[in-house]
Amino acid sequence: VKAALLKDSSLIPKALEESLRYNTSAQRFRRTLTCDYEMHGQVMKAGDAVMLMYGSGNRDERKFDNPDRYDLNRNTSGHLGFGQGKHFCLGSQLARLLSTTIAEEVLAIAPTFSTKQNELEWLRTPTFRGMKYLPLTLK
Repeated sequence: VKAALLKDSSLIPKALEESLRYNTSAQRFRRTLTCDYEMHGQVMKAGDAVMLMYGSGNRDERKFDNPDRYDLNRNTSGHLGFGQGKHFCLGSQLARLLSTTIAEEVLAIAPTFSTKQNELEWLRTPTFRGMKYLPLTLK
């Protein structure tokens, strides 16, 4: 992916959207239904507790072909990386702008960077997914 982005930085927004789909930070949220609802043959009643699994939804093969493959050419429309509906992240546009700008700058300033994959340490939380830090090597 890095090689493709170095060759064509206009792919950065596509990479960001595919990254949000492929490994979103918001993984799950608990909600209580306010009305009866049927989904995929499962009937749920008002008052039932449900778990919204955004990470799983982003890997749903009914929505995304070959969902476990990272694909820069994928149509990521409808991914749940920033939630959905009234729970959609209000800061999504700012997050997209900042992430794109940071990626552009890192690729311009340190194009030979690499990550130390064996040193990645993930936060342990049931709701959000993220790294404690991102170890980089600059060559």
